[in-house]
Amino acid sequence: MKVFKSSLLSICVFALALSAFGHSREQIKNGAILHAWCWSFKTIEENLPKIKEAGFTSVQTSPANTCLVGDYGDLNIMSDDTTGKWYYHYQPTDWKIGNYQLGTRDDFISMCKKAEELGIAVIVDVLPNHTTPRVKEISPEFIEAVGGFEKLYHKNSDHQIRNWDDRLESTTAQMGGLPDVNTENPLFQAYYMKYVNDLIDCGADGFRYDTAKHIGLPDDPKDAYSPKNNFWPIFLGKESINGTYLKNADNLFIYGEVLQGGNSREDAYGKLMPVVASNYGSVLRSALKNNKFSAKGLADWKHPAAPENIVTWVESHDTYANHGESAWLTHAKLRQGWALIASRAGGTPLFFNRPKGPEAVQFPGVSKIGDSGNDEFFNPEVVAVNKFRLAMTGLPEKLVNGNDTSVLAVLRGDKGAVIINVNEQKSQKISIPVEMADGEYINHSNGKSKFTVAGGILTGKVPKNAVVVLY
Repeated sequence: MKVFKSSLLSICVFALALSAFGHSREQIKNGAILHAWCWSFKTIEENLPKIKEAGFTSVQTSPANTCLVGDYGDLNIMSDDTTGKWYYHYQPTDWKIGNYQLGTRDDFISMCKKAEELGIAVIVDVLPNHTTPRVKEISPEFIEAVGGFEKLYHKNSDHQIRNWDDRLESTTAQMGGLPDVNTENPLFQAYYMKYVNDLIDCGADGFRYDTAKHIGLPDDPKDAYSPKNNFWPIFLGKESINGTYLKNADNLFIYGEVLQGGNSREDAYGKLMPVVASNYGSVLRSALKNNKFSAKGLADWKHPAAPENIVTWVESHDTYANHGESAWLTHAKLRQGWALIASRAGGTPLFFNRPKGPEAVQFPGVSKIGDSGNDEFFNPEVVAVNKFRLAMTGLPEKLVNGNDTSVLAVLRGDKGAVIINVNEQKSQKISIPVEMADGEYINHSNGKSKFTVAGGILTGKVPKNAVVVLY
């Protein structure tokens, strides 16, 4: 009986996949993103070899723009209201590279250079939609460049969003007390284009657009101060601003935070760029909470966009940090959710790196802004699934349950399978029809347990609360 060893096969396949990696949009889509939340540029650079070894092909940074400094205290993520907070880098005071939380422009360049050497793409979180509400902190140079303070914001930005189903309100009024930038002002567009093109020149390979659904689509209602809703055509590289185009637009991986709910128009945004599958994340967390992984229920991405045009997660920094919606998830549950989204054919999965500390607790208070988070991104189960994903590129998927919904298998063509047991109390024997070649397979996530395919039937024992990776 043929034995499929874990080490040599996985290393060879992974090496072949990375050897062709040139940061093209499709290659980024087919890989996995590590969200290095609150890591400084230097911290990311120091950890790039480990990130590569873990099988991630992209790293997403926190916002690189100049941001609100606050009252300068200890930058602990659990700090109180008198000190610097993680969300201050979501409160721009200018659009230039570098801030006191993450590092300088030179630090960013150095990080990108190292990432390029290792074949890892860099995705930067960007947020043109709003500024800090502490408007006295905004750079005078920036205010002058956009035509003065009266030209900076939408006319409708004199109040909070009153009706989330109203597209004019949603795209031009204040969200969460943050003044809404007039993203259709040509002077702002020219200034912001200098920022994103500088990021590209410094080594960025893509962008995550924060609050993307709050920036109007071309056919959305126009604000009184907006000549036309042309932000997305310009910043997706289809049109120029004053003759300047987005650089390297055809290769960039650009996706939008278009949270589903209200009149989000995620279908329309999804035709322009990849968008987040936030409803699927909610369904997935519910399935993890109930220890029921129904193949039928989880096969549907809960999104009108094409599967290849969505970004998936088990949790995001918002679900973890804002209200602690997902903070209850244990490390094992996070890995099980990751195994599902990262082993599937559709979607581009993003792994949110939590701060160091005890599991299933929001803000343990160990990591500070600039530090790396915990080591879960390097867990053997996560690493095995990441490398499985690269090895299965282009193969179709099929989701099937074992004896009950506590065991779910993701089958990829005739080459491999990821099996997830969400039962926290007992291991599960499986007998699942597959197209894989007959033989004995070693579980890549631990290098020890063996599974057998004979006559098209996969059999073996999946440990409790665990992930098995076979190929």
